[in-house]
Amino acid sequence: MRILHLSTLYPPHIVGGAERSVELLAEAQVALGHTVGAACLNRETVARTERNDVSVYRMAHGNDFWMEDVEEHGRAARTVAKLKQPFNTALAGRFGAVLDDFKPDILHSHSMVEVSSLLWTEAAKRGIPVAHTIRDYELLCTNSGMFKNGKTCASRHVKCKVLTLDKLMRHRAVGAVASVGRQILDTHLDEGYFSHVDRNYRRVIWNPAIVKGAGANYVKPRLEGPLRFGYLGRISAEKGVDTMLEALRLLPAGGWEAIIAGKAPADMPRFEALAAGMPVTFAGFMDPKDFFEAIDVLIVPSLWAEPLPRTILEACAMRVPSLGARSGGIPELIGEENKDWLYDAHDPADMAARMAPIVERGRDGLTFDRFELVLSQTQPSTVANKYLDLYQGALASRGKTLSAAA
Repeated sequence: MRILHLSTLYPPHIVGGAERSVELLAEAQVALGHTVGAACLNRETVARTERNDVSVYRMAHGNDFWMEDVEEHGRAARTVAKLKQPFNTALAGRFGAVLDDFKPDILHSHSMVEVSSLLWTEAAKRGIPVAHTIRDYELLCTNSGMFKNGKTCASRHVKCKVLTLDKLMRHRAVGAVASVGRQILDTHLDEGYFSHVDRNYRRVIWNPAIVKGAGANYVKPRLEGPLRFGYLGRISAEKGVDTMLEALRLLPAGGWEAIIAGKAPADMPRFEALAAGMPVTFAGFMDPKDFFEAIDVLIVPSLWAEPLPRTILEACAMRVPSLGARSGGIPELIGEENKDWLYDAHDPADMAARMAPIVERGRDGLTFDRFELVLSQTQPSTVANKYLDLYQGALASRGKTLSAAA
């Protein structure tokens, strides 16, 4: 089968977990014997390349400015750019050329934060079936998070409805849809997306996840000294780092320490001030394996409704338990029944009330029963096969079958 993935970015250009997830899926499909390509945006068009047997097409973005330069432009300029994005015919033309060159049996679209919905139309014009994975809220929200002024949006703002109207109108080109979490899929269905897709082909499929160096027989080295909490990711308010530091401040002194690995976009001094006087280390960037080997418990404090935190998947691969906020898809991964490992996202005292017994029990008292379940559902080969089954829905929407496309 010839499978073409479409996403805003593709490795080695990485700004988040989506790029790694798409790459793992593409390479797993190659390992199963399929011919796989990936199309993504770039500052300028680059000739087709091969990356781990995946054909990669990097297309000049054609927007008013490159996505990583957004902070250099004012609010008005950003709004105008969003208004123009649905009419990005230059990008549509470049993508049409990619489709004609690769000739996919199916197009699998992912994050389309800066990608014009015209690209779905280009596939539809050629009779190419489309499957889509919901990884965030970019079909509903201009900032992809449905999070504003420190709070999750209770409903969509008028601006978001206007600036995503093209996606609502054109998404009917999608014949099968997967979501990385049940909560975010239900949110899209409630907003009128994907109701045209057969119920059998509206599914929840978790992302593939591996940690290099942590195979099936991996045994995590034992730590010594105080029990160590850890946070890995962007250091920002919406990720709940403020709440986490407030909770740590409420813990009894002694018996614990914490590592915060990642970068703050702008205000690291503020976070350092919040941690002053506590046994908290800001470690900057850390390799995931090195990070998880250095901690006993992962903290996932997101305030925004994060659909599927990749750090929890990686923690399970490293046999590290996760304490998480009751927001987004976090309870789906940790398990609603594991109440000792979940807390109210906006309540530092509730978080501290979950952390204190963990410290008291110590590392020998850590129990977490989700490792095997999460690992069984996130092996790249397992995820790849789930998507191959999902593709049948997209093919059927165009009157095709998997055997005919193989």
